Amino acid sequence: MGIKTKKFKNWLISYVNEAELDEMLKELYEKNYYQFDTSKPDPVIFDVGALIGETVLYFKEQFPKAKITAFEPSPRSFALLKKNISQNKLTRIKLVNAAVAGKSGKMNFYTSKSKQNPWGRGDSLKENKFNNKDRSKIVQVSTVRLSQYINSPIDLLKLDIEGAETEVVQEIEPKLKLVKNIILEFHASPYNPENKLSTILKILQRNNFKSKFFISQWPIPQFGVNIVLVILPLLKIDEFWLRIYAKH
Repeated sequence: MGIKTKKFKNWLISYVNEAELDEMLKELYEKNYYQFDTSKPDPVIFDVGALIGETVLYFKEQFPKAKITAFEPSPRSFALLKKNISQNKLTRIKLVNAAVAGKSGKMNFYTSKSKQNPWGRGDSLKENKFNNKDRSKIVQVSTVRLSQYINSPIDLLKLDIEGAETEVVQEIEPKLKLVKNIILEFHASPYNPENKLSTILKILQRNNFKSKFFISQWPIPQFGVNIVLVILPLLKIDEFWLRIYAKH
């Protein structure tokens, strides 16, 4: 696995998979997936599923004084995350080398077997079509309860946790009153039926969040979410993801 480094905007970014990096940068800077509104020059941001730090760099460009806590369980991605924070001399950042889950401890983590061009975006605590016990390398990672870190107001909670969304949203529900904005990627998979969109939506509604929904960059109304969930299986599309923007 060869680590490469390139300059992007004002940043030096070290990576192992250029196609994956380019895809992520396109989502950040062309599709604006993680744009959010705040009047604060120094928002508090939790980046849960930080990968190699692309979103941390993006948030720091938008808000140089932001205070960011970044969680990443993958040993490979975390090493690059640390490197990218260090070589860009970023401050006000806390790194947590752990997955968020319903309980603290150790769990199996499914990661790419590739040694030349490993993709980190699908690495997960939960099995899916692309990462499962038949196709992936399994490593043990530490898990933490996200609620233990939410002790004061948060301006943005970004959750990209590959199928653990329901478990984690349930775990942090008592702390949601402290969270102003959530950007969450919901990952549906027949390998992971306990990850239920309906449960997440009920929790968000119960805690007075107003939500918007997107598949890729296309918005869909809330009533359309249920239609999509019916239509996609009929089209034999059983793995998909849906972005939720929730605001207090």
